Amino acid sequence: MNRKDLIRSVGVTIAVRRKAKGLTQAQLAEALGIEKETVSRIETGAISTTLSRLAQTAEILECPVSALFPMSLNSAPADSDKYSDQLDYIAAMLENLNSEERSLVVRFVGEIVRLLQHRA
Repeated sequence: MNRKDLIRSVGVTIAVRRKAKGLTQAQLAEALGIEKETVSRIETGAISTTLSRLAQTAEILECPVSALFPMSLNSAPADSDKYSDQLDYIAAMLENLNSEERSLVVRFVGEIVRLLQHRA
């Protein structure tokens, strides 16, 4: 993963987790002590954030800093929580959908899993 992709991926993850917490960009900006436009630029990958601001963001979003990075950069999780980061990410995305949309996504994922299991 190149630098630009990493910055974009972290930004998208911040946006997903912010929305899952029910926060607006303005609210996150206020909590961080920065402008709303800066949050927008971080979330779109236009700019990168500092490590200290990333730590502050993780604290506000109530997640470990590592959860803001792509799975490929995180250390291998223990077997007991092997999929927890991925499940947290999916749950955060689903929280912003209404129940009909969530059901649609779950059915879609179920179909993909069935197709992948039967492809071999």
